[in-house]
Amino acid sequence: MKYLRIILVYHLLFFATSDLLAQRYHSLLKPCSEKLGFRHFITKTPWRVQLAWNLIEDDGKPFRDLFDVQKSWNFPPYPSKLSIEKDCKHNINVELAVAYSNYKSGKVVNGDLLSSNASFLSVDLNGKYIFSKNYRVEPYLLVGLGYTHRGTIRFGNAVNVNAGLGATIWLIDNLLGLNIQGSSKFGLQSGFPSSGSNYLQHSVGVVYKFSGRNIRVRPAKAHLKRIYDLN
Repeated sequence: MKYLRIILVYHLLFFATSDLLAQRYHSLLKPCSEKLGFRHFITKTPWRVQLAWNLIEDDGKPFRDLFDVQKSWNFPPYPSKLSIEKDCKHNINVELAVAYSNYKSGKVVNGDLLSSNASFLSVDLNGKYIFSKNYRVEPYLLVGLGYTHRGTIRFGNAVNVNAGLGATIWLIDNLLGLNIQGSSKFGLQSGFPSSGSNYLQHSVGVVYKFSGRNIRVRPAKAHLKRIYDLN
């Protein structure tokens, strides 16, 4: 009878301890296993904002006379492109970009020599695949869709498919960077993919990255503050 009581107490202690450990283990794993909500995704994961100088090559001669600056290149002296970008999973980012510029009188646009200035506006939604986010340089591929408005007679409004390459170089780790991007815009019109509404768009800009919980942003901000304090 004595041994029976010992065995019974042992089993009671075993099950009680096992249940306590299981609850503790579950509480430790719970934050990792729970799916994050949309609000957390929007407010706590990284965003990037970019202000860039924009260059348009739209003379209607794809991949010919690419460096004819006087006749083919259109770029204002001020930043003319603004984009906002969301960091997502699996090294994929989503970008919304708006660019505004002017075609100057005397430039060739889609084979026509302009006799007066004309406006240019593009709105693009792009997906980016970043090869690695663990280094100071982040090269990426870009694909997307866009809309282009030209204040010209030919191809005044066009929907286009985008494809390009780019890279972000972090000057201050994961906080402030330089972005360089080149993209081809293929107009979804008759003759696609060699439509007359095709053009090239390139940009160089400054990127600022921010987030509610990005642990690498806080040290970068502190580093930036120290730079200003030293000056």
